[in-house]
Amino acid sequence: MVLLLAGSGFLRAQTANAAPQTAPAPTDTSYVTCSDKPPGSRMAKSGVLVSPDGKRRAYAEVEARSLRGQSAPGAPACVNNSRLYVTGDFNDYKVVFLQEATDAESGNSLRLVDWSADGRRLLVELAQWAYEGVGVARSPLVYDANYGLFRQPELLNVFNKQFGMECSLEVHVAGFSPDGKVILETQPLTPEEEEVLGLPTCSKKKSAWALNLTNDTLAPFADGSKLSHNGKLEGESK
Repeated sequence: MVLLLAGSGFLRAQTANAAPQTAPAPTDTSYVTCSDKPPGSRMAKSGVLVSPDGKRRAYAEVEARSLRGQSAPGAPACVNNSRLYVTGDFNDYKVVFLQEATDAESGNSLRLVDWSADGRRLLVELAQWAYEGVGVARSPLVYDANYGLFRQPELLNVFNKQFGMECSLEVHVAGFSPDGKVILETQPLTPEEEEVLGLPTCSKKKSAWALNLTNDTLAPFADGSKLSHNGKLEGESK
């Protein structure tokens, strides 16, 4: 079960269990944790996502390092470092984004979502959590490869402004619309989830929203509208 809780400038996903029940695939970088089995550390590396014009490539790498038996009392037993690598034509891959563990949130991961249609922007989902806590905070990152700049829209403010109150939803960063907006898919909370969180659901129905990156405003993404699928995994047929 995943619940989205307002907090820390974006939406926070509450999960009943801190770690998945089965080991994730080594290419799944969306949520990487230490293993319960020695030595405990784990590394995940995504596939290479190629821009639609073939000029840029990107991949994510997430390291979860076990500190069991090494850390002081009260310190996390696992810490994560997540890196985003990007390259253009005839260039070596470079780290363009690094998320290190912090005192408040020692866990983090990166998930590549898609390239924009013009191959300029890369949409990535950043996840952060405290290993001793109960939540995973997810936030979209947009990397402008032309200028080497990042945008991180504050979903908490965006949704609170849209609905006129502090509320919660289940959110998934889905991709780009044909006109370049970031698409967010949302689902309502159940009454039981609202009671646990102490927050109302923002909406009573499943919805999709188009986030305008120019002014961080939302508009409904019409039923039947299609996402753009611009990038492709290296080695994948068209």
